[in-house]
Amino acid sequence: MFDELFNNLTNFILSKAQEALKELEKPLAIPEAAEPFVLIRQFTPADSTVTKGGITIVGESWQIEAYDDNTQRFLTNSTDPLRKVILFEVAEPDVQECVLACQFNAKALNTEESIAVSLGVGRPRESGEMRTTSWGRGVSQTENFQPYKVRAYFKKEANAAKIQISVQFESSGILQIKDIELLQAPVKSQS
Repeated sequence: MFDELFNNLTNFILSKAQEALKELEKPLAIPEAAEPFVLIRQFTPADSTVTKGGITIVGESWQIEAYDDNTQRFLTNSTDPLRKVILFEVAEPDVQECVLACQFNAKALNTEESIAVSLGVGRPRESGEMRTTSWGRGVSQTENFQPYKVRAYFKKEANAAKIQISVQFESSGILQIKDIELLQAPVKSQS
């Protein structure tokens, strides 16, 4: 009898935790796009990146490097990435809402962890800091460029947003990225 009560309680707690997780995921959910994506902006090595250090141009790609010296990260219990690089920031789209997409070709070298390429919507807080909601895609170690696409949901608010394309390293490594395009499509109506 005690085992049955314990199992019922465990199942109840698990179901409530799953319901709470679904509620937390709703703001990050990306609606379906209504029609094909259209190009907003294409980035080339001639475009200046927001973050300057540790980025070089190799042919038609950007090469971004991160190295872990193993001193600072073990002293703090930080969940921050080893290195965050903001490649590009652009003004918000001139629409009420849309699905954004960033497509690119990339390869990761000399890394233990996948390297995250993110598409984010950053808005200023009252304190002056930026609050960024990001959707990311991991790039695992490979010798050849592979195509990737990250989607994000944009909805216009009172505070103007900046759209960011960024890279986060969890371990030492090198990311080569090229053919970066920012696209948008209307949101499919919920009928």
